[in-house]
Amino acid sequence: MSDPINWHASLTEHRTAWILSCSCLLLIALAVAKPDLFDPSSYSTPPAPQQAQAEKEAGTPPPPPVEEEVETEAVTKVADIVETAKPAVIDAGAKTETPAPVAKAAPTVVTPAKPGPVSAPAAGYYVQLGAFSEKSRAQGLVDQLASSGWHAVVYQKSATLFAVWAGPESDRKAVDTLQKAIEGKMKIKGFIVHHTGS
Repeated sequence: MSDPINWHASLTEHRTAWILSCSCLLLIALAVAKPDLFDPSSYSTPPAPQQAQAEKEAGTPPPPPVEEEVETEAVTKVADIVETAKPAVIDAGAKTETPAPVAKAAPTVVTPAKPGPVSAPAAGYYVQLGAFSEKSRAQGLVDQLASSGWHAVVYQKSATLFAVWAGPESDRKAVDTLQKAIEGKMKIKGFIVHHTGS
């Protein structure tokens, strides 16, 4: 008799076998977890356009939705309220009227408010607390200062720059005190400016 042949698979054959077996196991696991993926009858086809158009022309109302029972109290209470409501009576002989076409409203044009003449602040010492490119943001800081009890003004430095000044004070010591008080309460350092009133 002949000697038995010892056959060993190569490394490539081992890898191929492992990949094939793992792929099969994953496919089986997917089929168990999601069987509807492999069932062609579960795919719904959209209704033909002719059927949908025929239903619209017939004027039949769509069937009422089926209510499912839910075990929560809130939904049960709502269902009880819905059941106790009286159904509306529809007169079969009533003529249905088509609604009149609604005219489209003309678009409203919003014009931004023109800024009024900006009065120059009085002469004196001020604490400048910020400069903003939008007047509304500068006015917001003025409102915060006013709610804290300090007088503040918006000074327009250029066409697009609005400075917020707290004051005026007549002397340098008073404005130093004002600067420290604002820094302590609002955490805004600011710096002192002298405005001559021009």
